[in-house]
Amino acid sequence: MLDEMQSDSRDDIMGRVNGEKVQKKKKKELENISLQTPTDKKKKRKLNEGVEVVTSLHKVKDKTAESQEPQGPGEQKPAKKKKKKKRANVTQADCDEMTQGEQPVLMTEHEEVHHKKKDQEMDLPDVLIGTRKRKRKRALLDEPEVDPNLLNELKEFCPKIESRSSHEINKMIMYDLPRFKEFRKQGIILRHGRYSDAENERLRQNVRDFLALTGVKDAIKLFHPKRFPEETQELTKLKKVYKFFERIAEGIPRPCHDVFSRGRKVFDGENYKGRFTEEEVKSLLKYHSLHGNNWQKISELTGRSAYSLEKRFTQLNTGKKSGPWSAKEVQRLLRAVQDHIVTVLKSESPNKTTPKRVSREILYRKLPWFNISLKVKTRCWTKCREKWMSILAVRMSSGTCTGRKAQESKIRLIKVMYQMQVEDVTDVNWDDLTAVFGDVPPAYVQAKWHQLKVCYVPNWKTKCFGDIVDFLYEKVLPGMVKDCEDLDDNELKVDQKQSFLLSDIFKDIEDHSDDSDEESGQKEDDNSS
Repeated sequence: MLDEMQSDSRDDIMGRVNGEKVQKKKKKELENISLQTPTDKKKKRKLNEGVEVVTSLHKVKDKTAESQEPQGPGEQKPAKKKKKKKRANVTQADCDEMTQGEQPVLMTEHEEVHHKKKDQEMDLPDVLIGTRKRKRKRALLDEPEVDPNLLNELKEFCPKIESRSSHEINKMIMYDLPRFKEFRKQGIILRHGRYSDAENERLRQNVRDFLALTGVKDAIKLFHPKRFPEETQELTKLKKVYKFFERIAEGIPRPCHDVFSRGRKVFDGENYKGRFTEEEVKSLLKYHSLHGNNWQKISELTGRSAYSLEKRFTQLNTGKKSGPWSAKEVQRLLRAVQDHIVTVLKSESPNKTTPKRVSREILYRKLPWFNISLKVKTRCWTKCREKWMSILAVRMSSGTCTGRKAQESKIRLIKVMYQMQVEDVTDVNWDDLTAVFGDVPPAYVQAKWHQLKVCYVPNWKTKCFGDIVDFLYEKVLPGMVKDCEDLDDNELKVDQKQSFLLSDIFKDIEDHSDDSDEESGQKEDDNSS
């Protein structure tokens, strides 16, 4: 027994001595690499962890040895011994796993060098590994390529198609190009601008057919699926399977996306609710001050469609004056329009000089009315546009569209409308009809036609365009002709000028002076208001 106890004690002593030797070796290695590179610092940290593992291992051995020593008869506690043995076994197993993990810790230097070589070959530092995902996302977001041959075919129908993104171009190639070719075979020309009554009716019929085919109960679900979150996925699948975009555009010579946009307005129960009440206008202004131009959000709060809200807001004369224009307001309007037109003329001039003449189209086409209204300050853009068109009609025609000549112009307008045999107002080319009046903008012709149907056609709102034209030609025209004696019926067109002197159009413009309006409330009436 004594020999066995002596041998056990010797083993314990040798184990402790070996543990101390291992600790000393580890410490020396740490001292040698303490001032080396960051990777060596990582090694130092891992070696420290290894030293702690070794020391903890020897502590566990000491505890297990103490627990195995014989105890007196009064000190025997078998339950506690079982618990101690159990704890010792668990700790020993954990230590065994940690000591087995010591080998990869000592080999990490080789692994780090290996990984560094890979990163150097890829020219990507460790810090920028995350940018690989970003690069992939950017690659996915890049616009797809467009087949040049198909693009050229699409250009025949849409000359300005290149201004759109490649995503939109590819969609039009997929959905619209076959349709456009079929329309060309049938001799049908693509349409733009306002939808005719026939197109609106064909759209409604196409939607009714699609509803019958798919079993969807309401067209609002097709055009506004986000309002029905529980059915959104099912609706999306149905639209994809039954080719929703192509079916609703059948027989309508327009792009599928344009037809879909029209359908969103037509099949929206929140869009056609009549005139805005005063309370609705106040709510619109309040929510716009809170949410800006987020019309979708304002639509959810007011119950009106986003389209109608945006349109109504642009018509509001908020914070602006109303009534007759003062002389200073007219001056600001003339200067704002003149500045824009001069800028356009200089950009088109090869010498960047201001030409003395301006073509008729530049005077009324694509004018930046919102920016012009900012310079006028006291009027909204719709009022600025109306005022300029009234001034322009007088200055282009030199004030000749009055009296007998104005009556003759109305007679010619009714005759031309009747001869055109147009069934819908959207098919009227108002630029061509300016020749009936002479040198006037198209807006002037539209205003005169509106006056004719309002003044002479009873219940004109309930009549279609063709019936209005027939009524004016058959019932109103004979009386107008009697009032104008010696009228040559063959003269339906008047000679027009193709360009005008800038000095004639923008005459009476004063020098830049104090443009601040008098706050006393006095307004100067303008003769052309």
